[in-house]
Order: sequence, then structure tokens, then C-alpha cells
Amino acid sequence: MLLKRGKRQLIIILLMIGCCVPVVGFSQALQDNVAAKENTEPVVVNHRVKDHNVFIECLIPNFSFDKENTEKEYHGHLNVYLDGVKHQTVESAAFVIRNLPEGKHTIRLDIMREDGGRYLSLKEMKVEIK
Repeated sequence: MLLKRGKRQLIIILLMIGCCVPVVGFSQALQDNVAAKENTEPVVVNHRVKDHNVFIECLIPNFSFDKENTEKEYHGHLNVYLDGVKHQTVESAAFVIRNLPEGKHTIRLDIMREDGGRYLSLKEMKVEIK
């Protein structure tokens, strides 16, 4: 009886050790992934309101609006949403949203792939036109 109990405990210990190895490997891979992301350049979006216009400039690392630019990994355009409704499609890093009515507005920028799929929502900003 004691021998069976000892074998059972040994098996449990071996299973516990065997299960921990993949977890340790996963943890290291996760740390490496986070470290790699920390070394990447951040996405920067600047905007300025002047009169009834909003000037926007986007700095998106490794992204090009030019399909022929083979140096960049990602290509596409921006969809601009104004107050939750698609307002325009932009194919440049700097652009102007013109003639906004007075009041508070929400502008959202989505980075889009060439095939129309979305890479990610880049930025949502609140502006007030006076």
C-alpha cells in the first residue's frame, strides 16, 4: 500500500514538473515579445484646430500609403470617422478635415489595408469648433 502511494506521489510530482516546462517556455517567449515591442517606434498622431478646420498628421512606423514602397511592411490608407460616421478616406499621412460645423466632435482614424480590411483603430480624439 505504501509503495503504491509513493508511486502515485512520484507520478504527480513528475506530471507537475512536466507541465511547468511549457509554462516557463511560454513565459520567456512572452517576455521576448514584449521586449521586442518596446523597441519599436510609437505611432504618433498630432492635430490642431484652426477656425472650422482640423489639421492632422500621423507618424506610423513601418506603414506606407504608397503601394509601390517595398521598404515598408504594411500598406493602405486611413478611414476618417466624424461623430461615428465615415467622413472620408485619406491616402496620406497629413491631411485636413475642412468646414466642420460649430460644436464638439469626435474624430476616429482607422488604419486600413489595401483590400479594405482594418489593421487597427489608430486614434480617437475630441475637438471643439468655436
